[in-house]
Amino acid sequence: MTDAHRTATVPSFTSDAELLIKMADMPDCLACGTPGLLLVRFRNSWKNQSGEDVPGIRETLLCPQCSRRNQAAAELIALFAVDDKMSPENVDAFGGLVAAWVESLRQDCIDEELLTAEHDQWLRGVL
Repeated sequence: MTDAHRTATVPSFTSDAELLIKMADMPDCLACGTPGLLLVRFRNSWKNQSGEDVPGIRETLLCPQCSRRNQAAAELIALFAVDDKMSPENVDAFGGLVAAWVESLRQDCIDEELLTAEHDQWLRGVL
């Protein structure tokens, strides 16, 4: 990506379709320490225990190591691997891949049973 076009921002969220995409000064992945490729921030909601929607904002780093398990992220990572400069020719492909990745993130659900099991292991000092 060229330095002049490394950051695209949306000044404020006015709809669920808007994203903040950051591509400069990426932090390292908290899980593996690999430098991130891009960061997205988007509206997200979840249901609380009483079934009501809780609106919020989610931020996710695209890690070339950890994110590749997600098919939509893997396709975006592949674009970075073959085309490291943003140009008018690839902006549509880039936008479509980012949108698909964010949609896949919105569909992710927490495995409550796995979370409970890991919490129990943590309490026992095993994890």
